[in-house]
Amino acid sequence: MEIARQDRDSGLARVRRITVYTGLSAAALTALISLIAASTIPGRASGASASPPSAAGGGENAGSQEPVGQPSSLNPPDQPPQADQGGGSVAVSGGS
Repeated sequence: MEIARQDRDSGLARVRRITVYTGLSAAALTALISLIAASTIPGRASGASASPPSAAGGGENAGSQEPVGQPSSLNPPDQPPQADQGGGSVAVSGGS
């Protein structure tokens, strides 16, 4: 009877060790993957702060000001969009 109890206790200790090692390995792997992902995000310079733009300046053109030294990558269209005069297909979703 004593041998069965020792076998059970050693089996439980083995399962506990495996569980702890698996949890620690999963946490380390998660940290490694997040570090790799964070270092490969395009468009971010190292050491750049993530502060939101300030609301200083006001005025009517406050929302359309460009940062100094950065060229605009957006251009207005050559012609304004024309209204569709019917005959086009309409997509409807969610109906039953």
